[in-house]
Parts: sequence; structure tokens; C-alpha cells
Amino acid sequence: MEKNIRIIYSDIDGTLLNNNHHIFPRTREKILELDQRGIPFILVSARTPKGVRLIQRELGNKRPIVSYSGGLILEENGHMLYSRQIELELACTVALELERECPDICCNAYNGDLWVVRDDQNPWVMREEKITREKSIKGDFGRIFAGRGGIHKFLLMGNPQAIVRAEDFLKEKYAALTILRSNEYYLEVMEGSVDKEAGVRFLCDYYGISLCQAAAFGDGENDVGMLQAVGYGFAMGNASEKVKKQVSHVTAGNEEEGIWEVIRNI
Repeated sequence: MEKNIRIIYSDIDGTLLNNNHHIFPRTREKILELDQRGIPFILVSARTPKGVRLIQRELGNKRPIVSYSGGLILEENGHMLYSRQIELELACTVALELERECPDICCNAYNGDLWVVRDDQNPWVMREEKITREKSIKGDFGRIFAGRGGIHKFLLMGNPQAIVRAEDFLKEKYAALTILRSNEYYLEVMEGSVDKEAGVRFLCDYYGISLCQAAAFGDGENDVGMLQAVGYGFAMGNASEKVKKQVSHVTAGNEEEGIWEVIRNI
């Protein structure tokens, strides 16, 4: 395995980052060593581009980034390589129906580096701001995104029961959209062709590297497609049993430096 890997993809939260939202020093050192030897380490996240770049600066490498779970891919210089959005009229309809049918859900809408919410004092929003070190904008989705054509992602936040209800409602009413849980409190809604696997496939083509020569790490249900698509997909030890059962390999958890345990011998 160690001789075959030519590119590495990694989720951020619960995977590359420890529970204090930082990268362990020896994991970072090994990633940079491999990067200098021509093995790219690509961040693949549900975060905004700004949120991914924040972690990339801590990591210290310069590579393309995959944000919004594959909905937006940017080169190192910020040039857009790939973008898929929910058309604005449909996005506004979805937001209104969620407000009516799932009033206990906190609905967030994203396009590029813009994060728009109805209430920036909502505890879920304030919690997410603390985790991502970003600031939301309070306002109307349709008005703010009018010049952008659509949104890259909805992020729905709430207690597990509310998330299940929202997921069931959306999958019945909007089956053509991509609807994935990143954890029991978060539900992501994106354009129907978007997922992390699509982002990984695009960048393997971009680099001219076969998927069978790629490794990937993740902990969430939204990582499974990516982990199954590559030659060496690793679920983190802190992933749910449901995720672990769907992939070929399991490494140590994010608090036990699971990524380093795998890449130290490359």
C-alpha cells in the first residue's frame, strides 16, 4: 500500500483535526514531507472555502481545496475549477417549506464564502461560528444570493429527532437533491450531482492519478462515497459503526492521530 499511494484526500472535522480543532504536529510534519515529495494532500470538507483555507494555513501546504462536500473546487490561487449550485428559485422554495414544515430546524445557506442565516443569535449558529471561526450574515436568502444564481449548500442544524424529520421530508419532496448527514445534528442539502466522491474523481483526473492510487480519510456518512471510491479508504476510529461497516479500512481515531498511523510509512 505504502508504495502505491500518489495522492491523499482528507475530511477536516473529526478526521484531520483533533477535538480541540487543531492538527497534531507530527501529522502535519508528515503531510508536508509527503507533499514535498509530490504526494498532494487535499482537504475535502463541507466547510466554506474560507473555512477550508483557515485549516490549510494551519497545515501549511498549497493545493486545491474541495469545499461544500464537492460542490465547489478551487485552485491554490482561488481560481474556480468546479462548481455546482441549487438554482435560486428552487433554493428559496426549499427554505420556505423547511420553515413551515420543520420550524425547530436552524437553516443556513451558503454560496462561495457567504454564509446567510435568518437569525445570527440562534445558539446553533453561534456554536458553528465558534467551531469554524467564521461569521454568518443575517438576511434574506433570495435577496442576498440574487446575483449569484443559487446556493452551494444548505446546512440544517438541530437535535437528532428534528434532523431525522427534516431528512425524511426532504428526501420525499426533493429526491433529486443530494441530502446527507454529516453527523446526527447536521444535515447537508446540495445540488443532486454533488458529493465528496465526485470531487475526488474530478481532482484525480486533474492530477492524472488513478483512483486506485488514492487514499482518503473520513468519519462521517458524507465521507463514505469518497472512502469507497479510492483504492485505500480509511474510516476514522471515532466514526460510527455504520460508516466503518461500509469501508475497507479503519484507522485510529482523530484523537489518536489516525491519519499519521497510516501515512507514517509512505
